[in-house]
Amino acid sequence: MSSQQRTVIIFKSESESTDVYAETLLGHNFRPLFVPTLSFGFKNLEQLSAKLQTPDKYAGIIFTSPRCVEAVAESLQLAELPGGWKLLHNYAVGEVTHNLAMSTLQQLFTHGKQTGNARNLGDFIVDTFDGSRNLPLLLPCGNLATDTLLSKLAENGFCVDACEVYETKCSPQLAECMERALKAENIEFLAFFSPSGVNCANEYFKAHNIAPNQWKLVAIGPSTRRALESLGLKVFCTAERPTVEHLVKVLLNPQESRERLVRDMEHKDLA
Repeated sequence: MSSQQRTVIIFKSESESTDVYAETLLGHNFRPLFVPTLSFGFKNLEQLSAKLQTPDKYAGIIFTSPRCVEAVAESLQLAELPGGWKLLHNYAVGEVTHNLAMSTLQQLFTHGKQTGNARNLGDFIVDTFDGSRNLPLLLPCGNLATDTLLSKLAENGFCVDACEVYETKCSPQLAECMERALKAENIEFLAFFSPSGVNCANEYFKAHNIAPNQWKLVAIGPSTRRALESLGLKVFCTAERPTVEHLVKVLLNPQESRERLVRDMEHKDLA
């Protein structure tokens, strides 16, 4: 390893996007180490499958994470998603979730991949939806889902059929991977991808009497930043969206991230 490489510990489970993250970060002279923080278990898949068989009863479907797409695919048990869904208003948070729906659900196209988080997706749906609000939007979700999206849609006259289809727990591999990662050289950044990931990592830090503030803490998205700040931790910079491009951008230019955050807070104060 080059002595100039700066190590980034990334609290993110390995997935189809891991290679892209590793290649891109290495290309900018960062050394990424992935620490899985969360594990997932599916539930209520028979209930979800029954809902999926009646697309005529819905205005569309909303995917807020890759796990939601995986739950739909799992509930279908190798059967195809009924074609009627392709005619509806379908949405996804982030490009990874959008791409997964395309690849695993018979090219199901979703809108809103550029929004990056639930709050922005709610604004996008309210601003662009041109269908009937008499039919509900199907929302497969996890046990730790927040009310941000539901509240936004309800306030604007939407009906939402939320179906809890997976549970999020701390990964059993977290401690072993964390111990190995902390032995690396030149650790400069800790990058967190979700509020639940923040909480799981913090449990490890407390149990081992480790002060995370000795490194630069990077939040992916505003909800993750708020989760870190709620624990009394100082956030070094915040990426706008959960992509490696946005992560690299703030690692290379953290000042721009902090200036944008100040502008956003001032804008909210004036609103």
